[in-house]
Amino acid sequence: MEGQGARTWDVFLSYSRGDARRIAPLRDRLLASGLEVFVDEVTVAGFAGISGSIRAGLARSKALLACYSAAYPTRQACQWELTAAYLAGLAEGDPRRRVMVVNPEPGTGHIHPVELRDAKHWALPSGAAGLDALVADVRAHVAALEGTIGATEAAPARWFPGPAPSPAPAFTGRLPRLWQVHSCLHQHDAPLTTGHSAPRPVQVRGMAGIGKTLLAQEYATRFAAAYPGGIHWLSRDAGPEPHGPASPYAPYESGLRALAAAHGLPGEGGAEAVAARLRDRFAAAGEPFLWIVDDLPDRLTAQQMARLCAPHPLGRTLLTTRSRRYDTLATPVDLDPLPHDEAYALLTHAAPPASPEEKTAAEALCTAVAGHPLALDLLSSAAADGYTTLLDRFHTPGRSLLDVLGRDRVLPTGYPAGYPAGVTAALVRDVQEAGPSAMDALRLAAAFSPTPLTRDDALRALSPGSTAPDVVAARRLDAGIAVLRGRGLLAPAGTRAWSVHPLTVHAWLRHDPEPGRAEQLRHAVMRALRTVHGTTLGGVAARPGTAGTSSTREPRMKPHTPAPPAGAPGELERMAAFDLQVELATRIGVQELAPGTGSLREALGSLHAMFEFTRSTLRQYSISLAGGPPPGDARTVHAIADDLLNRTLRPFTSTWHPRLAAHEALRPEGTSPVAHEEAWADAPAMRAALTELRTPLLRIVGELAGISGADFGLSAA
Repeated sequence: MEGQGARTWDVFLSYSRGDARRIAPLRDRLLASGLEVFVDEVTVAGFAGISGSIRAGLARSKALLACYSAAYPTRQACQWELTAAYLAGLAEGDPRRRVMVVNPEPGTGHIHPVELRDAKHWALPSGAAGLDALVADVRAHVAALEGTIGATEAAPARWFPGPAPSPAPAFTGRLPRLWQVHSCLHQHDAPLTTGHSAPRPVQVRGMAGIGKTLLAQEYATRFAAAYPGGIHWLSRDAGPEPHGPASPYAPYESGLRALAAAHGLPGEGGAEAVAARLRDRFAAAGEPFLWIVDDLPDRLTAQQMARLCAPHPLGRTLLTTRSRRYDTLATPVDLDPLPHDEAYALLTHAAPPASPEEKTAAEALCTAVAGHPLALDLLSSAAADGYTTLLDRFHTPGRSLLDVLGRDRVLPTGYPAGYPAGVTAALVRDVQEAGPSAMDALRLAAAFSPTPLTRDDALRALSPGSTAPDVVAARRLDAGIAVLRGRGLLAPAGTRAWSVHPLTVHAWLRHDPEPGRAEQLRHAVMRALRTVHGTTLGGVAARPGTAGTSSTREPRMKPHTPAPPAGAPGELERMAAFDLQVELATRIGVQELAPGTGSLREALGSLHAMFEFTRSTLRQYSISLAGGPPPGDARTVHAIADDLLNRTLRPFTSTWHPRLAAHEALRPEGTSPVAHEEAWADAPAMRAALTELRTPLLRIVGELAGISGADFGLSAA
């Protein structure tokens, strides 16, 4: 009798073990039909890998029949089986060729990739007639197939600039995310089920070290057959994030020129010219290609981001980023920390704990790094030292154990683990660039960790030590939280509450440039918590109206106002300038009043309202107009406000308000105010004066923008 190792199968039946009872009638019907059916009855353990019998059975099967239930995509073995069969069909030109789908659920939204959702698939029959019809369809499908899944070999990926990376050996936990990426990139291929008829960029986003680059690399390597035009990888140069209106290609310029060189194209000229040559090359080739932009910076405009995407419509764009600001521009695929059981398996796969104490320490390490894949991988590399020892070393002050283990370690992506200045430095790379408000917000979140940071508690901690008005402290906090949220450093944890990843706290404690400020805020947090919750831990007298009663003295937090660079405006000046800039830019006078449109009375009222708004804004930010403008040519908010009110708006309003009011007093009964205004002989002259007023007002908007740092209200030119 021929050995099972040489046996071939018509159908490989793939299903989640939890669906065994649902699938049993179909399984029995297939086996009784005369088809050769491979059925695995043994559950595959998470990190034990796929058994040799399953690998051999799938390789020697003509097609895979997936019972695609809601639980199916959560099973690693099922995802591995589906991926292998799908890629075999993809190499033959039709990814659905080697995969058949039976759907036991009422909907199709759980099925990935979308090509399988859009293809003909069967609902799981419940009666004998339906089962017989399904088996007949399966028989007809496999009869048309030549060879087996394992005999189908995909052509190697065309990787630019090269060389192509090798697949990661144990990349199994993220397989559902690979399918999600592929479905999002190809939503337009199944318009009837997805509602999308045009391709859209896809962003893989998450914190540093979570596996974004590896996921993109694995997707490109495994699904290369979908992109005969090649995989084009654009790596970001080392250095700080770009700011301002600089070319979006600036941090990717060397990578862009390397891509051009890989295609044999000249690299001289500006980055835009190089991108244009690549666009022409793609147009001439006429083949779909994948365009990957790794480590997309935060705060790019829509136009800047669009210019970084694939330079030709045949390309599909995949981005990796820490930013969370691009939801409207690219479909997000979020990478979260590993769940606890997967984190424990990754940590201990090379060296299982030798005792209950070691197991407890390993569990504590998983909690300490909260499922962070890179941290778990680094800790696993030192598991021979014992998990109790590792736990103590991880919590020892000073240089982080992760930085020690990451030294000279090369990741599967090809990047050094410590690139460019250590693992923990990479985790908080964006914080200092985010400014003082963001750093204070992160210090508060770290002080409150592991409990969430709430806005109210944070303001209670900040208020006693701040010399700024409460409204300014609130705006600083909101601005800092918004920046950290945008950069993926804080996550929502309820209404007006945010949490910070424990590993971010671990890293920030080692890289905070002002540890004294962090300690002051920690003391402030403790006082605020005692005051609010009325504890008896001692420390500080309660604020009026609260339950705290302790009178023990404790060092008070000193007022903290970050010193701006020499000659730079302070934070209160920037906030006041921004408020005035936004308000002024929306007023008639700055916004042109076209001939024959609008109301002169409304225009005059809009400009007159700037007097009270300006005064209240200056009061809010403790900027006084008393005593006139400062001497010299200093263009402070004080000086600009004086110029706006006394030398720009007042001459206009004092001239035209009485003249317009006199005309309005003569309006005949039965004539509308608009018709009466249009009949005014001086209306053209007032409109001309309004047009002339635009020049000084736009100059003032520009001066305010120079202080605030925002370009709102400025001409695009």
